[in-house]
Amino acid sequence: MSILRQFLVLVTLILSSQASEDGLVVKIGAIFFDTEMKLAEAFDSAIQEVNAVNPALRLEPIKHYLTIDDSIVLQDLSCDLIGNGVAAIFGPSSKTNSDIVEVLCNMTGIPHLQFDWHPQQSARVRLNHQLTVNVAPMELILSNALSDILGSKSFDWKSFTIAYEKNAHFSRLQHILAWKQLHKTGIKMQEFERGGDYRVLWKRINNAREKFVLLDCPSDILVDVINASIAFNMTGSFNNLFLTNLDTHVSGIDRFYSREFTVSVAAVRIRTYIPPPVHDEIDVFDNEVDTRFASLGTQLVYDSVVLFYNALLEISQRPGFYTPQFSCGRGFWQPGPRLIEQMKMVSPKLVKPPFKTQRLQINADGQRDDFNLEVYNPLIDRVTHIWNKDFQLVDYEKIRENSTQAVKQRRLEDKEDFSQKPVRYTVATRVGKPYFSWREEPEGVHYEGNERFEGYAVDLIYKLAEECKFDFNFEPVRDNKYGSYDAATDEWDGIIRQLIDNNAQIGICDLTITQARRSVVDFTVPFMQLGISILSYKEPPPKADIYAFLNPYGVEVWLYVMIAMMITAWALILTGRMDQYEWEHPVMNENQEMERENTWHLHNTMWLVLGSILNQGCDLLPRGLPMRLLTAFWWIFALLISQTYIAKLAAFITSSKIAGNIGSLHDLVDQNKVQFGTIRGGATSVYFSESNDTENRMAWNKMLSFKPDAFTKNNEEGVDRVKLSRGTYAFLMETTNLQYYVQRNCELTQIGESFGEKHYGIAVPLNANFRSNLSVGILKLSETGVLYNLRNKWFNSNESTCDLDASTVDDGQFDMDSVGGLFVVLIVGVIIAFVIGVAEFLWHVHRIAVKEKIPTMLALKAEFHFLIRFWLTKKPLHTYRQSRDSTSTGYSSLEQVSSASSAKKRKKTHKRTD
Repeated sequence: MSILRQFLVLVTLILSSQASEDGLVVKIGAIFFDTEMKLAEAFDSAIQEVNAVNPALRLEPIKHYLTIDDSIVLQDLSCDLIGNGVAAIFGPSSKTNSDIVEVLCNMTGIPHLQFDWHPQQSARVRLNHQLTVNVAPMELILSNALSDILGSKSFDWKSFTIAYEKNAHFSRLQHILAWKQLHKTGIKMQEFERGGDYRVLWKRINNAREKFVLLDCPSDILVDVINASIAFNMTGSFNNLFLTNLDTHVSGIDRFYSREFTVSVAAVRIRTYIPPPVHDEIDVFDNEVDTRFASLGTQLVYDSVVLFYNALLEISQRPGFYTPQFSCGRGFWQPGPRLIEQMKMVSPKLVKPPFKTQRLQINADGQRDDFNLEVYNPLIDRVTHIWNKDFQLVDYEKIRENSTQAVKQRRLEDKEDFSQKPVRYTVATRVGKPYFSWREEPEGVHYEGNERFEGYAVDLIYKLAEECKFDFNFEPVRDNKYGSYDAATDEWDGIIRQLIDNNAQIGICDLTITQARRSVVDFTVPFMQLGISILSYKEPPPKADIYAFLNPYGVEVWLYVMIAMMITAWALILTGRMDQYEWEHPVMNENQEMERENTWHLHNTMWLVLGSILNQGCDLLPRGLPMRLLTAFWWIFALLISQTYIAKLAAFITSSKIAGNIGSLHDLVDQNKVQFGTIRGGATSVYFSESNDTENRMAWNKMLSFKPDAFTKNNEEGVDRVKLSRGTYAFLMETTNLQYYVQRNCELTQIGESFGEKHYGIAVPLNANFRSNLSVGILKLSETGVLYNLRNKWFNSNESTCDLDASTVDDGQFDMDSVGGLFVVLIVGVIIAFVIGVAEFLWHVHRIAVKEKIPTMLALKAEFHFLIRFWLTKKPLHTYRQSRDSTSTGYSSLEQVSSASSAKKRKKTHKRTD
């Protein structure tokens, strides 16, 4: 047997030496499925091109076709090729699940070349596949590339949905699946089946409100799958589509190019090699395309043939090379392993003809781990980035700037990228002053479009549009809500819902940035910082009451006090008359009779009673025990009555200056008289409902328990409720809105300091690429003072009609409205006393005229003349007599009269002592 084998080898060497004189012809085999005719044609074209390189070496192809994936049939075809003396077997593609070809080639020493993705093999399995070389990029490296692209700053996909065909291989997505968590805020998976109803796929994605979709779909059904998305508004602005199939450029997706198809589309493909005459991989800008090798599969078939040919060209020139001539399983081709090692050393820059794909280099395991990957827009075939394992994702323009070669031609350069064209944003908002409201139309004027609206948010969007260069349309939401989550329906409402459904791209009003909202939308940097405060009804100042000093006691009490005074006065009179100690010593009267006098009469007792009430006392003092007891108990009563009155009077006078007993949230929670609430579902209600602070939780529980309902639909309803309640309802709202309503409603006021710091921001859809642009615009407006001016314009205007004098700061001093009644009492008392004095004066004049039998006018004249001479302190007994003898300096006999009167008094005193 060994002799026969040596003979066959000798014959082969002789035949090969003879053939070398006319050129070496080497047979190669290929196995294709009957549906892969384009690959077969590419294989034939590759054979023709490599045969033209060197006439000394020619390849002769033998092709076999498979109808079904059957390992027995595949084994028979492989053995037939080996029996025909092929020096290499190409294929089959990954449609087959059997590795029988790799095993047979490894046993016989025949090189096996693959041009499609096959499952990655372990080190142990690779021992039985050492003669297999695959020119297709490794799926592990491709998976890493896709992860780098989506995680780069240019894409920055935070959450997205992976839509994949049922039979897809996830090897090329393994890095992405490990990068993000399978969660509704991370990665979501949606499967579809070839030939099925693709609308079901897009309906599920649309119901999930997804705007970022990674579509892993075969190129032959890609157009049908994307076409089904149009009915679900998945191809509009702010939708993003990433296509992972490397043959997207030959799928016909460019037929969707139109102004209506504005979805941002990105795809990837292996970058093709630059053909002659450039022949320099540094230049990445030559746009010549060989339509025979448009798909990646045809390019890889071509590259595999070129790789084998260049390795064979080197090995065939070495001694000991011969073509295989043995049957399947009955021999081993010795040059085979050397040919495999040569393939691993082939430099892509030296091969002829050049590869169709860039950076084709086989590693020690027979795999291709290096390639250039293009990121491009398949609608206009415009490259945006280049990726490779050394530099990751690089912007195409940066490569262009660093290139040493000029651009020869830019194919389809005149096409406009509609997905990148500035769009007109729809701005979702809600009606609510002063942020957004309908503008009043003067007579004869009609507004259209954005001119119909006014407010802080309107002015802010105009300023931002001017700064960031965009157009916009305002669309008030139908339910006029901010945006709150309903756990029962798992739905959002208001402005947030419009952003989630892609019906709007910007949401603005007094919209607070909360964690719940940030889970479904993004926010710009805040344009306003604020807090929460309490809006309350301001009690009008009490009307001035000059008789307020009477308020400490009611009319009934005053009546009883006066009755008590009268009764006590009469009691003093009766007791004084009964008590012998209250009678004076006997004195001689005019009739020379001894008599005793009692001073306890109504005139004196009333004076004692009144002096006691007024805490002034009296010189008239009791001497007997009954009188002293009676007087003492009256003094006790007078003391208590007067001191109680004084204390009560002080409280009544200062009551109008004492502020309300509610000065903070703590005071509001600790009382039960005033109800309080906030907007239902608003950020303020969320602040209380989700707070861990004990006081905030108590406030929230009290709001839930109030009947009627303490919550309102909007700020306007809350303000109206505060005004109508007149102090029995308080409204918790943002400080900016509160200040706006307080300035325009004199009956409203703010209670306490603000608490719970909050921020207003502009909402945009998740991962919206224009968010950073809006944030930069807001920062610029803040730095230039525009935001400050807008806030003054809409919140600090001088339109208040409130009485400023009524709201002056209380300095603790009393005014005349507080003590005026006391002056009235004094004036009335003076007038009454003066009237009584005048009456007594006239009565005295009348008595003198009657007693002295003189004319009344004479007596009145004499008394009046004496009255107006107020510097006289002594009065004669008969003024009418002395007035006749008086001079201009006074009465002439005044001293004599006084001396006579003094003498009479001395005589009476002398008689009493006798």
